[in-house]
Amino acid sequence: MSGNAPSGVALQAVRRAVLDQAAAEAESLRVAARARANEVLTVAGAEADLIVARRRDAADRLAEAEQRGRLAEARAEAGAVLLAARRTVLTEARAAARTAATALLDDPRYRQLLERLEADARRRLGDQAPVRTVALADGGFIAQAGARQIDCSLDSLLDRCLESLGPELERLWR
Repeated sequence: MSGNAPSGVALQAVRRAVLDQAAAEAESLRVAARARANEVLTVAGAEADLIVARRRDAADRLAEAEQRGRLAEARAEAGAVLLAARRTVLTEARAAARTAATALLDDPRYRQLLERLEADARRRLGDQAPVRTVALADGGFIAQAGARQIDCSLDSLLDRCLESLGPELERLWR
């Protein structure tokens, strides 16, 4: 029996080392993804500033040329243009982020990331029902336990990441 204790300790040390390595690699992926997202946001911010400046100048010239009644109409139009520009920038940022995220599929650490996400999904779904995962062709998976499910698709993870950048994205419009 005393022969099992040292091997159990060694096994736990190996598990801990593997988990630590996986955590470090996941953190490295997260930092790289955030750095790429920040690059995309910086470029998108510069483009947004240019679009906004051009549209603001156009709206101001139009406002000066129109009578008071037309001024309100021009400002409403400028607001719509600004919103469209924001949507365009966000769409382009999301597409660039999606391209970067898709590159993760070829990263050797991708499988380890999926394993960590799956372990987290299993923990969150609990022991109420068996947990089943369905791999998705576009990356990620759906974890299901009974009627409950967790979407760990690459698109969903990307959306959550972009949503978590809310305050940083708001800087684009200031």
